[in-house]
Amino acid sequence: MEKSTSSRMSTTVQSLASTAALGSDIETRRSALGRMKLIATGVFVGMAALFIVTEHVGTGAGWIGYVNAFAEAAMVGALADWFAVVALFRHPLGLPIWHTAIIPRKKEEIGRNLASFVDTRLLSVENVSRELDRFSGSSTLLGFLGDPVNRERAAGWLAEGVGTVVHTLDSEQVEGALADAIAGRIHTLDASALLGRALGTVVEDGRHQQLIDSVLRQVGEWLPSRRDTVQEFIERATERTLKWGSKLIPKVVINHATDQTLTALIEVVTAAANDPSHPLRADLDARVREWVEKLCDDPEWKERINGWKEEMLQHPKVRGAIADLWTSLKEWIASDLDAEHSTLRTQARRAIDALYNRLAGDTELQRSIDERLRSTALMLLERNQGAIGSIIQRVVDAWDGRRLSEELELAIGRDLQYIRLNGTFIGGTVGLLIHLLR
Repeated sequence: MEKSTSSRMSTTVQSLASTAALGSDIETRRSALGRMKLIATGVFVGMAALFIVTEHVGTGAGWIGYVNAFAEAAMVGALADWFAVVALFRHPLGLPIWHTAIIPRKKEEIGRNLASFVDTRLLSVENVSRELDRFSGSSTLLGFLGDPVNRERAAGWLAEGVGTVVHTLDSEQVEGALADAIAGRIHTLDASALLGRALGTVVEDGRHQQLIDSVLRQVGEWLPSRRDTVQEFIERATERTLKWGSKLIPKVVINHATDQTLTALIEVVTAAANDPSHPLRADLDARVREWVEKLCDDPEWKERINGWKEEMLQHPKVRGAIADLWTSLKEWIASDLDAEHSTLRTQARRAIDALYNRLAGDTELQRSIDERLRSTALMLLERNQGAIGSIIQRVVDAWDGRRLSEELELAIGRDLQYIRLNGTFIGGTVGLLIHLLR
């Protein structure tokens, strides 16, 4: 329980750290974009100031005219590129000028084009197949499992994964499914034949003789306590034989007959228990073999035994016992994972070690794993290629146009400010060249 709580706390901390890192990255990009905007705007303002000063001084003087021409063209270039950059993300100065705020206005078309690009170009079967040919999943797995620390970590993942899956499943549904599966499997079995084959194996090995010994000894110990039963049997037998004449037989005679009969029975049973060649044992052995044959071949016995089986399966206590298997398994897994010497973790470590050892020495297995990974990945891609594009399109469609514009501006806006700077200096250079040509 403590390990589980610690794991959840660690996951929460990692999630918060990831969110904080993402927020920090956004703020960093926003600050960088703001600085570049100030620089580009500052250069424009500088060119404007230079133009005003040179225009005020007068362009008659030789070099001042060149500077004035450069500054004038630089302002035009800066304004033109500012308009072009801003028009991508919003209306310049808030004015709804034709063909501005392109990204918010074309959001759906951008989503469709991006989805089509991912589907047909980026994640095409040819591209993915080419990349998969360069990738070896078995080599990657071997490299990871080659470190004992990683094998220990993988065993922990495996054990924890089993525990998570078991405790995530709906207990009521699993119990019902388990009971139905076991009952269904037992329903298809021929219980009579199965029991007959099992007993047949015991009989062929002679192990049933131990059972006969035990039964005979138990009967020998049980008979002395059943004197009343034997006496009642003798009295009923006398009544059936002599009818009204049985009343003339003295009680002492009945008692003596009872004692003699009981003694004889005990002697016979005891002798049979101690003498392997006793006729009673031979008779019991023959009966057991006869029962085995009937269990295997006799239709009446088959019908009776299988009928008992069906009645047993329908009994609520039996189905409840089957369902309890799942509860017991869950409780065992929970307690075992929290134990210092966990059986489940130990078995997981052995399984991981066995996988590593076999994989390391079996190149055919490595090739098979790589081929299966490749074919599975391509199959999934072919089946879901359109779905990937649809997801992208739905995500973009769900975005607010302003949000999409802000996201893209944060991603590429800093580089676009360099376009403004380039436009300023290139425009100034072109203006200077035109002034020279004049």
